[in-house]
Amino acid sequence: MKRCVIPVVVLLVLLGALTACTEEKKPEPDGAEDFAQKENCSVHFIDSGKADAILVMADGEAMLIDAGYRENADRVVAYLKAQGVSQLKYLVLSHGDKDHVGGMAAVLKNFAVERLLISPKKENSGEYNAMLKAANASSVSVGVPQIGDSFQLGKGSFTVLAPGQKALAEGSDNDASLVLQYGYGNRSFLFMGDALSTTEKEIRDNKLVKVCDVLKVGHHGKNDATKKKFVKAVAPVYAVITCGEAVGDDEDGTPDSDVLEVLEELKVRVLRTDEKGTLVFDTDGTDLTVRK
Repeated sequence: MKRCVIPVVVLLVLLGALTACTEEKKPEPDGAEDFAQKENCSVHFIDSGKADAILVMADGEAMLIDAGYRENADRVVAYLKAQGVSQLKYLVLSHGDKDHVGGMAAVLKNFAVERLLISPKKENSGEYNAMLKAANASSVSVGVPQIGDSFQLGKGSFTVLAPGQKALAEGSDNDASLVLQYGYGNRSFLFMGDALSTTEKEIRDNKLVKVCDVLKVGHHGKNDATKKKFVKAVAPVYAVITCGEAVGDDEDGTPDSDVLEVLEELKVRVLRTDEKGTLVFDTDGTDLTVRK
């Protein structure tokens, strides 16, 4: 009997070893492996042509500011999933232009969204109405934040700086942009949407804005924004310009030379998505790094 027991035991051991060798862990998508456990902040300026789609992830929570063109919505959705995002604490629409609102409905259909924040200036376009319909279908809370309102995201928080009364009175879609400043530890990001010079002056006058490390340049680098007085006031180290190919009959997506000259004169490091692709800033609240 003993001669029969030994081969069976050996066989079982060999089978167990073989199983252990062949069971490989499936690779996780880039950034997805332990997003919920991460204790840091990353800000992703997603390359989507002349459009805004900005993902902020902090300590297991996520926020998306704008969602690019409807034609590029799949790209934005795929990027968020690749980062391990399954839900958004905040989805923010800076304003209703198609290069900001176009992908919002797709985002709402693909992710659980806790709260949708929108500009006080309403629009009546197919993309905008599709966003509202998708939000209603998902029972998402929709709010219009006011200047000075503050919201928590991870260990950081963001404050609403615009639009102000003068900008809204002028009736410009761009100057109706929600402008947010997000602070994480000692680092700060300023998201201008498409806000123009009127908003820049109002922001300086209301004295809520603080100096920032990263400025998301307003209106894709066009010369009706990013005036020298404003750049000097916020004193960024980096200026990110979301620019590139426009869709359909939308305006040209190339930044204007005089804006680039202002940033160069003030020694701000310019990073363009049409040249660098998607840009990611990582910070623990003290150190700040940027990668493609």
